[in-house]
Amino acid sequence: MLSHDLKFAWRMLVGRPSFTLVAILILGLGIGANATIFSWVETVLLQPIPGVESSRLIALHGKTTSRDDLSFSYPDFIDIRSARLEGLEDVIAFRGVAMNLRGDGEPVRLWGEMVTPNFFDVLRITPVLGRGFTEAEGTTNGKEAVAVLSYAAWQKHFIGDPAIVGRNITLNGRPFTVIGIAPEGFRGTMIGLSLDVFVPITMQRAFMSGDRLAQRGTAFLQVYARLAPGATMQQAHVSLDVAAARLWSDHRENDRRGIATEPVWRDGAAGLLLPVMTTLMAVVGVVLLIACANLAGLMLARAAGRQREVAVRLAVGASRGRVVRQFLVESTLLAGLGGVAGILLARWTSGLLMALIPATPFPVRFDASVSPRVVFFSLAVTFVAAVAFGLLPALRASRPDVGAALKDAAASVSGGAARARLRHSLVVAQVALSLLLLVCAALFVRGLAHASRVDPGFAMRDGVIAAVDLLPNGYDEASGSAFHRGLLARVSALPGVASASIAYSMPLDISGGSDMGIDIDGYQPSPGEEVGAAYNRVGPRYFETMGIAMVAGRPIDDRDVDGRQLSVVVNETMAKKYWGGTNAVGRVIRFGSGPAVVVGIARDGKYRQINEGPRNFLYVPIAQYFRHDALLIVKTVGDPAPLIPVLQAQVRGLDPNLPLFDVRTVGEHMKMSVFIPRMAGVILTVFGALALLLAVVGLYSVVAFGVAQRTREIGVRVALGASRGSVVRLVLRQGLKLTAIGLVIGLAFAAAAAQALRSQLMGVAPTDLASFAGTAILLLAVALIACALPALRAARLDPVRALRLD
Repeated sequence: MLSHDLKFAWRMLVGRPSFTLVAILILGLGIGANATIFSWVETVLLQPIPGVESSRLIALHGKTTSRDDLSFSYPDFIDIRSARLEGLEDVIAFRGVAMNLRGDGEPVRLWGEMVTPNFFDVLRITPVLGRGFTEAEGTTNGKEAVAVLSYAAWQKHFIGDPAIVGRNITLNGRPFTVIGIAPEGFRGTMIGLSLDVFVPITMQRAFMSGDRLAQRGTAFLQVYARLAPGATMQQAHVSLDVAAARLWSDHRENDRRGIATEPVWRDGAAGLLLPVMTTLMAVVGVVLLIACANLAGLMLARAAGRQREVAVRLAVGASRGRVVRQFLVESTLLAGLGGVAGILLARWTSGLLMALIPATPFPVRFDASVSPRVVFFSLAVTFVAAVAFGLLPALRASRPDVGAALKDAAASVSGGAARARLRHSLVVAQVALSLLLLVCAALFVRGLAHASRVDPGFAMRDGVIAAVDLLPNGYDEASGSAFHRGLLARVSALPGVASASIAYSMPLDISGGSDMGIDIDGYQPSPGEEVGAAYNRVGPRYFETMGIAMVAGRPIDDRDVDGRQLSVVVNETMAKKYWGGTNAVGRVIRFGSGPAVVVGIARDGKYRQINEGPRNFLYVPIAQYFRHDALLIVKTVGDPAPLIPVLQAQVRGLDPNLPLFDVRTVGEHMKMSVFIPRMAGVILTVFGALALLLAVVGLYSVVAFGVAQRTREIGVRVALGASRGSVVRLVLRQGLKLTAIGLVIGLAFAAAAAQALRSQLMGVAPTDLASFAGTAILLLAVALIACALPALRAARLDPVRALRLD
């Protein structure tokens, strides 16, 4: 019987090719949208560390009363691991770093991780060639210069040569022996980044300045732990609280610090993208609902034309269940074809996630694809869709008035009042859900427009940013500072350069920046208050180059060099909070390097996120707090692109073996600061437009079907003297009434959704009148056009031909 139903369903679909193609297209778009976004969710949240089963991994962070995302120092990590805490199998630490690979030609910029020796063991990663690290290779500072290559780096830079294992490669000017090749697909534990090389944490000095392994107050490591078999997150949390208390009591640097835990899918880039991914999954769910409602309406209209067929079936003894099953088989077959189309669409669109990410100096990579899990999800969505759009039409079609259907051929056209109400309800639902998506899209787009107008605190818009790393070329603090001075002198003299400086980081950089605790002479913190500030290391003319106004005092300049009194510039927020305003100049603050005098107050700005509130911020002279890795920041007069090769030539003029890396314009840098709202705005706009299209198709279908049902009535009206305008108004009234009801319901849904999205909106209120009114007017205008087409067709009916219809 099932075989017979499938054959009959196939003949019915093939016999109506236009209906079948439209239905497959609608379903393919709905299911494809869900499969695409789910593939992104899988990549970002369900499988945040490619190649690693991460369900038993947790991320550890230091926490205070105001923050829970702090890094750990190496001595703190050693103490936590040595404690052998209950509930934890083992703990690993790592830090992402940039490095130079020296070959026969120019140095190649790579990104890698410094890791503890148990890194691969805890992650359950077995190299495909060679081996991982041993405990001995992670205990002696600077002794074991060994490396494990990622599979991708092995293929790209060494052509997959197996003989590379056991040979030396040059990283940051030092020879490292390659001891293994990581398995294909594993890219490290910096979520969202594709890393090339893994080296022992004890080689820190080769990649970062200073001896950070011996400094308990220098927090620079991320820490993950693997839960012990059978242990829960809560058990681990209790053990970590005990460890935090011990670190607090034993070491002043950890005063009032705790340890926070969270699953790795909430860490780093995954945690950053979690809200928008959740929103997008809800959005595509709404798109699928609209598609199902649209298709249910089409199925109801099609079922109305098969009333005589159903009546004959019931008259010759078929049960109602048999008829319902036949219709469900047809809808399931149709959904299956739509599911196949959706999966094929997702194979193309899943990779668009990377296309939405702007240029960045970091090796960002999300390999979204149609995996077996995505296929299984798509099959589940297909089944749900088949039931959603097929069940109600099947139940309605199985209850015809058998006698009337057999006696009157017109019954095959008339769907009855109950069926008409159901079709109208489906259209109202489509309009309401479409308005919901359009309002959300409008809120994000207006938020993005607002973010682009927000003053970031610096005026530079035309310029170039490039990384210069002196560590691989053996520069010490004195020679490095001399190189910086020489480079700035050369670059500042170039035609087209307005000003130039150096800094450790740029405002709104996705790296997150740095923080430190401070003491302020004459300020007594309240109980439990944390006194700290984010900071940046900057060179002379930084404020002039960036266009940051000074409120009082002076900027950092050529006087702030090593050997002189330590100097700092504070921002307005910090000056007002601790000194009441401009009298901060001349005051003293203390941190790790000793007492420093406040020489100036800079205007407030945006430092990490474009929508952040006021916060404490310090600028310290890079010549007094030297960093080997710094950014060359060049403000240009006009288009900066032609200046890029000239800058490279100036660097080589000072050191032929020193390249510029990660070169980008200020415009490219600014795009990254609004990446997430831009991505949400673009995708919501696309899905909102798709929802609007589906709603309009549904509205047009209902109005056109209503005109077809009332052809004789319209013919009679015209024959009795009704004007063409009155016929148009009659038809428009039906469609606009449904639209109006849908708009009222949709506005209520949109208001609730906007409140739920409040935290993701940038500078736009969830009750933004322009977003609500504008989208409602747009949808009403499009609905008017959709209703006008069948209305005009009805007005042109020939009454003689209409009256002759059976």
